[in-house]
This record gives sequence, structure tokens and C-alpha cells, in this order.
Amino acid sequence: MLGTHALKGGSFRLPNIYLILVGFMAVVALLTRWIPAGAYQRTEMMTPAGPRMVAVADSFQFLPSSPVTLWQFITAIPDGMVGAANIVFMTLLVGGSVGLIRRTGVVDLGIQSLLRAVGGRSQLVIPLLMALFAAICGFIGVPELSIAFLPMLLPMFYRMGYDGMTAVAVALLPTTLGFAFGITIPGTVGIGQSIAQLPMFSAAGYRAGMLALVMLVAIVYTWRYATRVKANPAASLVFDTDAELRTRLLSTRGGDAANRFTSRQKLAGVLCGFALIGVIVAILKWQLSFNAISGLFLSVAVATALIAGKRANALCEDLDESFREILVGALICGLARAISVLMSHGQIADTIVYGIVGLVSDFSGAIAVITVFLCQAMFNALIPSGSGQTVLTMPVLVPLADLLGITRQTMVLATQMGDGMTNILFPTSGYFIATLAIARVDYLKWLRFYLPLFGVLLAMAAGSLTLAYSIALGPF
Repeated sequence: MLGTHALKGGSFRLPNIYLILVGFMAVVALLTRWIPAGAYQRTEMMTPAGPRMVAVADSFQFLPSSPVTLWQFITAIPDGMVGAANIVFMTLLVGGSVGLIRRTGVVDLGIQSLLRAVGGRSQLVIPLLMALFAAICGFIGVPELSIAFLPMLLPMFYRMGYDGMTAVAVALLPTTLGFAFGITIPGTVGIGQSIAQLPMFSAAGYRAGMLALVMLVAIVYTWRYATRVKANPAASLVFDTDAELRTRLLSTRGGDAANRFTSRQKLAGVLCGFALIGVIVAILKWQLSFNAISGLFLSVAVATALIAGKRANALCEDLDESFREILVGALICGLARAISVLMSHGQIADTIVYGIVGLVSDFSGAIAVITVFLCQAMFNALIPSGSGQTVLTMPVLVPLADLLGITRQTMVLATQMGDGMTNILFPTSGYFIATLAIARVDYLKWLRFYLPLFGVLLAMAAGSLTLAYSIALGPF
């Protein structure tokens, strides 16, 4: 369980992730008693991500105070489960499906083939996979794919001599940074540019250049950590918590005692590989929903198991066991959404945005842009939905940008980066916490890994926004 282990050299025990999230819920509940309720009027707008209700600039009004009640606090968790049902079930079904595929031996076969292909240069796997994952998410903006990638990465990286933190980094960093600095993402860039009345996906080259730079830094950072862990396993941040999962995953091998695979397993491996590529292509081409992604992964997993020679009863038992392994991660997604539920009850989100606009209006030039970026990054702790933030903040930031002489493109860039980078910083992000749960990585240990890199990325983003302001990144 996340957060149940003592730190090395001391008696302090890391708080369980459930306690951390309930603590966040309590803080939000208290904020609803201190921050006045308020709301912007909404109007429907068609965007690349479908129709959205967006805020109307200059329409903010304070409302009668509506602090969270005890009953609303009690029901926030089940309400959050309902509100996050698509990501909860995607975590369960995709994670369970990958677990089923692993139990057919196909994942072991793929690992064996990959290791044979790279020979003794296993470290090359890290940049290759991170570049691939970033490219995928840079176009489609689905960082939740880390949930699908990680169960396949864990046994691979364990077998290559790395630790669970390395696997988590390879799954989370490129998918999240691909989203934060994405090129053609409908939910943030597309909606933001629609509201700002910019040409769709304009300034893609600028965003692509930034994505390439931040991924270079992230790859080098992860590579250095992984190299250090492989040379000295005790240097791992998860050395004391990794043993049980490593033993279990490496003991579940699909081949015989000599790690040989049957012809049916090899056929299943080839077909599964093509099928998963097809799923990725379908996501890229048709912007599939979470439900569609879940169904496709489950279908591929069942077909792979049958082709590999699994009998129906054994298939069901393996699927049942796979669901049990991933259940905690799925539940945590719903628990994280409970915080947004409490925000909605207290009606304070719009008030916070109103305050941000007032704060930013006191600055000018690049300082104003960076202030928007930092405020958006902090606001992500309360509303971790990229599209949800965009439809609330962009309508009021666009006229402010015009007033301050900042191009609308620069303002879209500031909100996009601010939202994405902190998705793997705050525990209110469901897919992030679910990914940590799958690898049994404690939240505070992840912070020890990520915060130095986050500081560098923060500086790079601020520099990028300063440059965008200086060159009047446009077209307007």
C-alpha cells in the first residue's frame, strides 16, 4: 500500500495516500468557509473537444456563502467515484487487461526479444520509450496512457536491473510532459485557441521545440538516476519497498523452465503487438474516449489469451487476479475526484479565478505571463482537469491579455503549461496517483525524485514564456 513504509534510518512512517487525499479534502472543505462563493455566467461553445460550457468574461458575481456541510463531505468520495467513473474503469480495465496479457507470457516474450535486440545496451530502452510516449501524448494528449504502459514496463525494467521508480518515470514523465507541452491537444490547446479565436493548432512549431527540449532534459535526468540504481541497487529511492513487487512480477514467467515459448505464445505475441499498435493509431486518428480505450484493451487481452492457449476458466481466473492487483489504483482515482466535488459544493473555483485575474492585472509584460503560468499551476491542485481549467480561465484571461499587450497565443501557452506540469506533482490527479499505486511507489518518494527535475522544468517554461512574450508569438 502507498505510504505505509518507514523511511530509511528513522522511525517516521510515510502517510498513506488515502490519508493525504482525505487531508486535501479537509483543507478544501475549510477553504469553502473562508473563500466567498461566486460564479461566472456560462455559455455553450463548440470546440475541437466537443461542446463545452465556457465562462463569460466580466460576468462574475459573488453568491451567498455555501460552505461544505458534513453530509456533503461524507458523500464526496462516492460522488467522486461516480464523477470519475470513466477514468476509474479505464484504470481497472486497462490495468487488468495488461495483467492478463502478462500472464499469457506475451510480455515476457516481448521483453526477451527487446533485450536481445539491444544486446548489452539496455540503457537505450529509456530514451527510445520516453521519446515514443512523448510523441504519442504530444499529439493526442492522453497522459492516462501511463496506466497502460506501466504494467508492461515494470517487469521489463526489473529484468534489466532497474527499479520501480525508473519504470514509473518512463511511464509518467513523457506522457505528462507530452500533454503539458503538447502540439495538437484538443482538450487544452484546441479549446484554448478556440476561445481565443486563434487559428487551430497555430504555433505548433514553437510547442514542438519546447517539447523536444524538456524531453531531452527529462530523459537525461531519468537516465542518470537509472544508471546510478543499476550500479548500486541500494541507491534506489524505493529500495526498501520494491522487493515484494519485483519478486512477484519476475516469478510470473510465461515460458517453461528454460524460458522457451510455444508457437501459440509467439503467434499471440505478434498479433498482440500489431493490435496494440492499432489501438494507438485509433486513439490518434479518432480521439477515442476512455470507455472505447478500455473496451479495446480488454478485447485485445482476451483475444491474446485465447490465441496463446488459455482455457476459458483459466483466462477468467487470471483476469480476476489482474483486477485485484489494479483495484487500489482505480479506487484512488475516484478518491482524488472527491476534492473537485467539494470545490463544486462550495462554489469557490470561480472566486479563485476572479482573484487570479485581479492579481495578474497588477503586473505587465512577461511578469504577468509568468504569474498566470504559476497561478494556473497552483490552481491545478484543486481542478486537475485540463479542459475544465481552460473553459473557466481562458475566457477571462483573453480580454486581460489584450489589455496588457500580451498576445493571445502566449496566454494559451501559459495556461497549457501551467496545467500540465503539476499533474504529477499534486495528489489530486487521479491517473498520477493510480500509476504510483500500480508500482507501489510512495507519493513522498516520488516527490523526492521529481522535485529537482520540476524546478528545472519550471525555469525552462518561464524562459519559454518570456521568449514568447518578447517575440509576440502569434499570429496575435
